Formats: sequence, C-alpha cells, structure tokens
Amino acid sequence: MHASATARLVAALLVSVSSFATAHAQETAPPATQAKTQEQAIDQAEQSQLQDITVYARKRPENVQNVPIPVTVITPQELTRQNLVNFTDFQSKLPAFSVYLTNPKQLNLGVRGIGNNGFNTDGIDGSVGIFVDGVYSGRPGMVSTDFNDLAQVELLRGPQGTLFGKNTTAGAVIINSLKPSFTFGGSAEATGGNQGFHQFKGSITGPIIDGKLAARLSGYYSKTDGNYLNLFNGNYQNARQGQGVRAQLLATPTENLSIRLIGTYNHQFFPTTSPVITAIYNPAALQARMTAAGYTLLTSNASDRYVNINSRLDAKTDTRAVSSQIDWDLGAKGAITSITAYEKWKCFTNNDNDYTQLNAIPDYGSCNAEHQFSQELRWATPKDQPIEATFGGFLSRQRLQVDSRIRFGDQYYIWAANPSATAFPNVAGRSWAQGAYATQIAGVGIASQAVFHTNTEAVFGNVTWHPDAARRFAVDGGLRYTWEDKSELYNGAITSNVSGLNQAQLNVLSAAGANAQLGHVDQSIKDRSLSGEASLSYKPIDPVMLYLKYARGYKSKGFNLLPENSSNPDPNVANAVSFGATQAIKGETADNIEGGIKSEWFNHHLLLNLTAFHTKVKNYQANEAVGVGNTALKFLANVGSLTSNGVELEGEAWLAKGLHAKGFVSYDHAYYSSFSNSTCPAESTATSCDLTGRTVAWAPKWTADLTVDYSHEITESVTGYGMIDANYRTKQNYTITLDPLAEQGAYALFNARAGVQLMHGTLDLQLWVKNLANKAYFINLLGLTKSTGIVQGYPGDPRTFGGTVRVTF
Repeated sequence: MHASATARLVAALLVSVSSFATAHAQETAPPATQAKTQEQAIDQAEQSQLQDITVYARKRPENVQNVPIPVTVITPQELTRQNLVNFTDFQSKLPAFSVYLTNPKQLNLGVRGIGNNGFNTDGIDGSVGIFVDGVYSGRPGMVSTDFNDLAQVELLRGPQGTLFGKNTTAGAVIINSLKPSFTFGGSAEATGGNQGFHQFKGSITGPIIDGKLAARLSGYYSKTDGNYLNLFNGNYQNARQGQGVRAQLLATPTENLSIRLIGTYNHQFFPTTSPVITAIYNPAALQARMTAAGYTLLTSNASDRYVNINSRLDAKTDTRAVSSQIDWDLGAKGAITSITAYEKWKCFTNNDNDYTQLNAIPDYGSCNAEHQFSQELRWATPKDQPIEATFGGFLSRQRLQVDSRIRFGDQYYIWAANPSATAFPNVAGRSWAQGAYATQIAGVGIASQAVFHTNTEAVFGNVTWHPDAARRFAVDGGLRYTWEDKSELYNGAITSNVSGLNQAQLNVLSAAGANAQLGHVDQSIKDRSLSGEASLSYKPIDPVMLYLKYARGYKSKGFNLLPENSSNPDPNVANAVSFGATQAIKGETADNIEGGIKSEWFNHHLLLNLTAFHTKVKNYQANEAVGVGNTALKFLANVGSLTSNGVELEGEAWLAKGLHAKGFVSYDHAYYSSFSNSTCPAESTATSCDLTGRTVAWAPKWTADLTVDYSHEITESVTGYGMIDANYRTKQNYTITLDPLAEQGAYALFNARAGVQLMHGTLDLQLWVKNLANKAYFINLLGLTKSTGIVQGYPGDPRTFGGTVRVTF
C-alpha cells in the first residue's frame, strides 16, 4: 500500500468516526452511570483507590501484584491522556530503561544497563525481546513506529528466556492492542502544536454478526517539522512523519473458541536526519582543510541545533504484518493457544555522510529488508488450581537482507586526509590535499549485500505449585531449550569507477565504505541453549507478596556484518581481530538473582513495589570501532563480563478523591566487570584500554519519574483535570569506549497537561506542553572522530506545546 493511499484511508476513517461521534453526542449524552466501553478511561474524578491490573507476564492473565517478576505497566489511561505512542515516549515511564533511536531503521533498547549497543547491530539480535499482540519482533527497527489503539504496555525486567525465548537477557516488552468489541464504539482524536506538529488518530469497533463476529479498524497520521536549522538552505532538519492502519476480526463460533485476525501496515519517514557538530577537537584537521578550501566548519550545541548540509538526508520504513491467535478453552483439560504470524519490514536511507556543505560523500545508505514467519503453540492447565502449568513450542524463520552503498564526491579530499601516500602519491607536483585525485575519485561507488538466515525452534515449560490450601506459598520453575541455525552471505563490489582508479586505490577507498566494503563472507553457525528460572513467593498477608527469583537468559550468537578476513582490504581488520573481532561472535549468558516485595496498603490506596537485583552477563556483545575518521572499522566482539546491581522502587497512590500519583526511583550500577582489551576513545594515544570497573554506556545510575494528576467534577457532565510529570536521569555516556566527549550530564524534563471532559467524558479538550523548562540536552552523542577532529550529537526536542481534541463514543 502506497503512503498516499494510506493517508487517504486514515483520513477517511477519521472523518467517518468523528462525524458519527459528533452526531451521536448531539443526539444524547450518555448517563453518568452508563457502562464504559473499552475505549473510555476510568472516571478519575470519582476514583479514590487502586484498580487491579491484569498482565500477561507468564502468558496467562494474572493480577500484576501476584506475579513474582518486576513488571511495570503503562495503562490505557496513561497511554491516552499523555499521548504515549512510541518507545521514545515509553522510556520516561519505565525504570532503568534506555532507548537508542536516531533514525527509524536503528532502534536499540536497554534495561538495567544491558542491551543498548548503538550502531552496527545488523548481525546480532537485541537483548530486550519485543512482543506485539503475542508476536516476537525479529528486528527492533520493526517497532520503531508509532503505536495506536493500545490496550497496555508491559516491561518485564530481568531475563525472560523461559516463556519468551532467546534474546530476552535484559527483559521483555509486551505491547497489546485493543481487541474488537461486540459493543459498538470508537474514538477520534486530533492534535496540533508548534513546530508544525499535527496528529490524527481514530478507531471504530462493533459487531458484524452479533455474538459471533466483531471487527475493529484503527488508523493514525502524524507529522512534525524539524528543529535543527540548516544554515545551507534555511530549512529545518529532523522532521518526522508516520502513518498506519490496523484491521482486526474477532470470531467466537462457540463459547470456548475464539479466533483473532490482525492485519497491520505502518509507514514512517524521517525527511531529514542529521547530527549536530558540537565541537572541534585539537588537532582540528577537518577545520583546517575546509578553511584552506574557503569553507567554514560550523559548530553548534543542544540549544541552537544548527547544521550546514548541502545534500539530502532521509530514512523511511514500511511494515506489513498479519497474525492470527486461536484460543480454545478445553475446560477441565486446560486451554490451547496458537499464534501464527508473518511480517515484512523494509527500510531505505539516504545520507550526506560528511554532514557538511562539502560534496565529499553525497550518497550513503544502509537498508534492511526482513521477512519473518513465526508459530507458537502452547497448552495451559486450568486456572486457580494447586498446580498451574504452561507447555509449548516455538518456531521462526527469518531472512534479513542488508544492502549498503557509498558514493564519493569531488571534495572527498577535503573531508578526509590522504588515506595512503603509496596509493595516492603526488601527481605533477600536486598532492592529495591540493585535489590531485578529486576528479578520479568523484563518482566512485561501492555496494555490498549481506543476507542473514536464522532458523529457530524451541520447546518450553513452566510450572507453578501452590503447596498450601490458602495459596500463600508458590514455587515456580521452568526450562526452555532452543535450537538455532544461522548463516551469513556477504559480497562487496565496486559499482562505479568512471575515471579508472587502480585496484590498490580502490582497496584504500573501500576502508572508508562504512557498511559497504569489499570482501566476501559465507559462514554458518549452530547454536544450542538452555534457559530457565526458579522462584519462591510468599504472601504473609493478602495484599503483600515476598519473592526470590533466579533466572538464566541467553542471547544468541551473531555475525560481524563486514568481512573480518583477508578478503577485506581494510587495513584495520587485523587491528580489530587483535581486539577480539571474529566473523561469528559468541552468545551472551545472563544469570540474574533478584528479590522483592509487592504490596498494597490502606485499603488499596497505596502501592509500593521494591526489587533488588544482581545480574552478570558473560560474553557480552560489545560494539566497537578501530581506525581513524571515516576509515574507522566498526566491529563486534565479546566482552569478558558485565555486571548490573541495583534497586527499583515503584509506587502509586490515591491521595484523595480524584488526586493520583504514580512514579518510580531506580538505582542501577551497571559496569564492565571484565573488559581489559577495549579500543580507546579517539582522544587517547594508548593502543588499548582497560574498562574493567567502568560504568557501562547507556546506563544512568539513577532514573526517576513522578506523575501527579488531579480530576475534579465541575458539574454532573463536566470534569476538569490537570497533570504534571517530572522525569530525571543522571549522567550517562553514549559510547561503548566511554569517550569523555560523549557524556551527557544529568537532566530533568517536565511536562504538563490540563483539560476538560464534556458530555460525561464523550468530548475531551486538552492543552499540553512538553519539556516545559526548555531543557537543552542530547539524546545521543557520537564522540570524537580522530581524522576529522569533530564531535557530533543529536539534541533532544526543545519545548513543544499544543492542544488535543478527543471524541469517544
């Protein structure tokens, strides 16, 4: 489906929904006592105590306070009222959670300092498993889009390898969308704000055959202008655009059988993605070369966000997915669940990879295409029995294709110093720096294609035993065995050489190709792993549960994308090998011990959950780079070990009628417990660095969030509300090598919302502001590039504000 067609479909859906809702509201306002549909939030003006929250952390519905796992839930009320639509939004609501996202292809998630590996992750899997409506997402980038029509978001912290499989060594995120309803209802929402922000969302649901077949259709469209001013043309960089639709059918042919079919399409477009040059380091090599050529190298900061780029930078992704879930209740014999899914995801990027006004690298891109089929079948015993068990099997087939390319311009000699005096000697008294090879290099192109296949099969089982009749004690244990076969086929070749550079010269340029280098790889690996968990829990009184848990998780083996062999002419390969780079890298093993208390007090007015944990990851997969400047070779290697220790406190309280507070404070000391042979930051002259004992990248020691909201009934049909949210993170480094120039200091962000609900909640009018104090900060810093002498980063959004109108029926 083309983007324009999707936009028209979304617009038509919104118009039809809003028209119906307006007419419906004009006909009759629903009485205050009328039952709410699943679209509508709980009446917070009347609420004064905590509501039970059902989660699926053990693949069966349970009260979150009865599950011996640290689980944080973003509820439907929070998702709707705070307009939380993507992982960047979710980050502030989840303890010890970090998100790396600078373009829609590249999404990496970390929990408790584990898993966020930044760039160059095509050949490995994530450490945080992501499950959307029960379906495992093979690539994190598949879920970098906005979400709409959500029922709930759950974060499970710690290894979840028993029930959720490989690649959940740090945790798992469960995202569930709203199901079709046999009661007619829906919503329409429009939002506008500064920086050209506008967003439209809508959904409609109801019966097709009463009691037998229901449908749900939802869609969204969002767009915002950028906030990085490009001094080259006066336009703004860093814009965003997204749109998507989801269609569902729910069939219940009998009382004990349900079939849910889901079809999804998502498209997102980042028209202008680029970092800001934040500083010029001494020696300022690039600055000197540009000055000599009559150009100015611009520097900026997180507040001004100035860039100076002469070519396009954009990235887009498309996701198409279909899935089915069949639930068959066998009564006393338990229940069977089958989830079948097929997903297709592709992305395309254009980059002016010198990030200046030079014609140095006018075209660079690394594009993915993922095809994934998965099948899960499980059987669960009846609920509320002394023994509750789940057994099942999982199968998936993944094919990932990575196409990369680079094309050099006639000013590459200004951007990069002479890569080889032997290959590029002076010609007729002119040197590389004087443009001796500018014409010959212009138009030289290199392209590579890597194809990864991953075949996975697994069997698993989990049993919970309540030895006492009062069900105060519980013993829980489970195992999972996984078989996995992986392969990589990589080929890099020259695609254009109009001026006839010789092979030695092409080999030298290949080192600057980033993900598009010359060389060949054809390798296969087998991976077998056992993961499991065991826990004890005890309820001394009904609203209090104590638990102690051990879990082992496994993250599968992976590949270095680029050839780490003699077929690659990059001279940095040998250096990378000395730092532990091999074509295939080992899998990670995570052992976690944690204990906690889940409790509610004062007649369900106060919730306090406390968790203490110790996790050790062996063979942690680290992302490093060796070399200089644009010729740096990015590679993966195994760190000896990583350790994460910490404490997490979560709380929620109804302080008075309509007055609600929710938040968390998390302390996490994640450090390299063994990393004696790391590459060094570019500022260092040492040949290797020992990072043992140093804090892991992307791991602030403290994260905290507090949201206070108040709702008050003004009249029988009118309710006013207000909300303030504060989120805090201590300093963190954004590079694996802990480059001092890539450290973001501590910062706090404040958001505020105020609104009024009319016609018994049918109409909601809201004003909002994000980053209220207009705090300047970086969401990512790239550190120093040695040969160019520049430091780059991606600033976070400045203050944004606007209004939202939502109609619910």
